[in-house]
Amino acid sequence: MEFLLIMFVIAAISIGTGIAGLGSNPQNERKTINNTAIGYPNNRGERRTAQQLNLIKGHKHIINNTMINDNGKIRQIDHIAITEYGVFVVETKEFSGKIYGKEKSNEWTQYLRGQGYKFQNPIYQNFGHIEIIKKILKNETDKIYSIISFAGTGELKVEIEQVMHVDKIEKYIERKEKILKAEQIDTIYNIITKNQVTNEEYIRDQAYNAKQYVKYKNEQIEKGICPRCKGKLVKRKGKYGEFYGCSNYPKCRYTTEKTLQKNN
Repeated sequence: MEFLLIMFVIAAISIGTGIAGLGSNPQNERKTINNTAIGYPNNRGERRTAQQLNLIKGHKHIINNTMINDNGKIRQIDHIAITEYGVFVVETKEFSGKIYGKEKSNEWTQYLRGQGYKFQNPIYQNFGHIEIIKKILKNETDKIYSIISFAGTGELKVEIEQVMHVDKIEKYIERKEKILKAEQIDTIYNIITKNQVTNEEYIRDQAYNAKQYVKYKNEQIEKGICPRCKGKLVKRKGKYGEFYGCSNYPKCRYTTEKTLQKNN
């Protein structure tokens, strides 16, 4: 998780550099900008979603793994697809097992190896992202849609229109009516990218904080302390071998395969 955080920060710096260069290229000053895909997805699941979005026909801009400034608060959004069919804000989940949930439930459940694990309803999570984009775009368009992409090997036991396996995204979008022209798509793209966090000093501060947390986490693990809740790390045996888990399980599900110091 800490590695992904650092990679996310590095990707964000790349996004900022790319956007800065966009304005200096005379080709980008034309009324219609060529199809673009910016930002580097965080993980395999997000890469699969990005690949599906890139298959959408027609003029489009795809923004992956972006940070948006929401009145001083930084919000991370997995994907924003600006297409002839509207604007699609996509949240990607990469789960295995069986996934159960209802549209208006606060939590959904992943069943894996006989155990149930709760996680936040991704529809609610993405609703916040939708509201941010609506505020940014104001009156540019009201055709903003939510998609929850499940890109793992999990079996979806959810029957909700906006929730789907990653392979169905392209066809789902292309079944909708074409409502945006190329000039509108480009305008929306420019508005969103202007609200991206591209301040390299801020981003580098986040990178420093992430590295400090990794250092702190490793120190706690070496002492046999759970870095999440301060419980004790105890050796356990699982299906795939030995590992260390928090003594406060099931309230805390932290695990690590790192070896503790012998005196612990």
